[in-house]
Amino acid sequence: MVALRHFDPVVPHSELSAALAAIVTAASRAQYELVFAEAERAFARVVAGTSSRVLLRSGGAWREWAALDGAHDRSAIALPQESLVWDRVRVHGPMVFVPISIGAICAVVEGIAEDTEPPDQLDTLRQCVALALQNCELQRIAIQNLDGLQSLQRVATRILKSHDLGEILLNITQEAKRLLDSDICGVMLRQGEEVVMRRCVGNHAAETASLRMKPGQGLAGRALEKREPVSVEDYLESGSISRDFFHLAQVEMVRSALAAPLLGRDDVIGVIEVWRRRPSTFTAMDTSRLVALANLTSMAIENASLYAAQRSMVDDLALANEALNRRYDAVRSLSGLTQSLLQMLLQGGGLPAIVAGASSFLESDVAILDLDLYVRAWGGSGDASSVLSAIASALGAVGSPRNAASADRLDLGEHGGLWLAQPLLIEGEPIGWVIGREDRRGFDLTQLAVAQVAMVAALYHLEQRAASRARAETIDALVWDVVQGDEAARAAAIDRAAESKVDLAGSLRLFLCELGPCRVSGSERSMSEVRHQVVQAIGDARRGSAERIRAIALRGLSVAIICSDEPLDDAERWADRLAQMLTQELSGRLVLVGGSSRCAEARGLTVAFRESLIALDVVRQLGRSGAVVYDRAGVVGMLLSLRHESGMQRFLELNFGDLLRENEKQRDVLLETLRAFFDTNCSLEAAAQRLGVHRKTISYRLGKVSELTGLDLSTHDDRLVADLSLYVYRLLASQRA
Repeated sequence: MVALRHFDPVVPHSELSAALAAIVTAASRAQYELVFAEAERAFARVVAGTSSRVLLRSGGAWREWAALDGAHDRSAIALPQESLVWDRVRVHGPMVFVPISIGAICAVVEGIAEDTEPPDQLDTLRQCVALALQNCELQRIAIQNLDGLQSLQRVATRILKSHDLGEILLNITQEAKRLLDSDICGVMLRQGEEVVMRRCVGNHAAETASLRMKPGQGLAGRALEKREPVSVEDYLESGSISRDFFHLAQVEMVRSALAAPLLGRDDVIGVIEVWRRRPSTFTAMDTSRLVALANLTSMAIENASLYAAQRSMVDDLALANEALNRRYDAVRSLSGLTQSLLQMLLQGGGLPAIVAGASSFLESDVAILDLDLYVRAWGGSGDASSVLSAIASALGAVGSPRNAASADRLDLGEHGGLWLAQPLLIEGEPIGWVIGREDRRGFDLTQLAVAQVAMVAALYHLEQRAASRARAETIDALVWDVVQGDEAARAAAIDRAAESKVDLAGSLRLFLCELGPCRVSGSERSMSEVRHQVVQAIGDARRGSAERIRAIALRGLSVAIICSDEPLDDAERWADRLAQMLTQELSGRLVLVGGSSRCAEARGLTVAFRESLIALDVVRQLGRSGAVVYDRAGVVGMLLSLRHESGMQRFLELNFGDLLRENEKQRDVLLETLRAFFDTNCSLEAAAQRLGVHRKTISYRLGKVSELTGLDLSTHDDRLVADLSLYVYRLLASQRA
């Protein structure tokens, strides 16, 4: 047993430098195992007299990195479930938990006392290890991408040139087994309503080579039924697949599996599946690779079937094969361009660098235009201004990128030449065009090159959008904590506001927008599109308005907007304009906007949140889109606000605040006069007789009440407010007594 000990929190600089140097050296070789080993030695070296282990999250448990290939759970390390979200160095029992990649990679340093404070050097070392692993990951992804592309090229060459079904299936299973680092691979083809194993490699049992599955049976049956890739991390422990083949999984010692359907022209023609005899998680890249192999397999199988069934069409097939070979040659020649553009993207190159690389490859002009047909990036020797007008006219005839074909050929005449226009779409949203002058080597190569530029440009925009979305989500969480969190969360969020450049100083107002479900069939859009539309509508409503928006936060179909305080009339006009803009932008949705009263400081936004909810309740009674500000919520707002004592206090403060702050004698006289006035059906003479004073005294006192409360006692609504306020005052006074 390792003895517990205190350790010196200050580690010699030489020790830390040596530890970091070893990790940097390991990272430069792009070897994960070496980085892990050096990291373990480094943690133990920095904290003298301790031992350390690097753990990875795999198969639903923390495991030592050197034991991931084990097929049994004895390699699992017991750590609390909360460790998945620990984001800083902390002492856990007789060990220090060091997160390297939250929820995925960590280190534990063992052999310390529980009350020992971890040294700062551990955090420095943790960051170095994380950067080293990121470097390894970038190099691994680049290598895997190249290897995957080369593998797909090899298998495409083999199976697309073969018309023998057995040879095709043998090649695809061997390549899939190698490419996905699996132990078993099989291809099952459709026979009636079942899929039957036609080729299997790596299996132990003969029964595996003759499997038959119906839709819903096993993992392959699920892929057949769902027509999409499916995976499982632990075959025997999973509750999502049937138990029909659990006995066979035990014989084969299968732990994890991934299956993808072979999609034919009209229906599913089979399933390709890989199995691993170790706990593991199949990544999105694994799924993409298997889907690519499945697509190639489907193509090869159908080509083979077509060849066997239609011998008389040999000449046509020869022409098709020649076309495929040309496309293959074009794809092979474009592989270098693809790698170059992706490398530029990984190195932080922007759109100009991407376009310049494609222009150099095609030896022609390439450009990226936005929706207004302004040039975002131009590459080539030609003059952009000389052809932009013609390009704009040609694209105007094509229409919106959303409605355009995958690529359109543009003939700009004798001087402009032939161009190819590729729509640039992000999550189905058109953002512009990629255009390229036709290469001297042919239209196909230009089409493929422009498509590559569109793909990489889309990745660039997605990266930029992800960064913006991450900041928006941070602000979303901050705002909701301020308006709805408990006291601790609210205080922390207000402190974080300055770091996120959210100004919450001074008087504020809160507006809540509630977006109902889409009521127009076929008009439902993704949440990212809805977010974009909401922000756009808020920006449109802001123009020409005195309201200064401090922060916008979205959560589901609810929007919180914190604005600087403005006069009530301006706030009400802005709320109405916002409801109109959102209703126009989000056609088919019910839009409700509720605004709070003036909030003196950010800590009072919880009260403003409740007022905004009351305003939403009021406008909801209308049964249509609209807006209400709490100050103008009227009698309905008053009734909705009187739900509990805190609401009564707020109601009383809002209507009788200055009156109740008068000296006790003056306050009681004014309240008694007001009560007598109401009890005598608002008759000045009757109230004067009841109180034994002159009629003018009653009139003077009521004028003083109006001055202090802002209520016009000559109107029915304000009399009702005053009467309710009197009842609330008496109720609260009796409760306190």
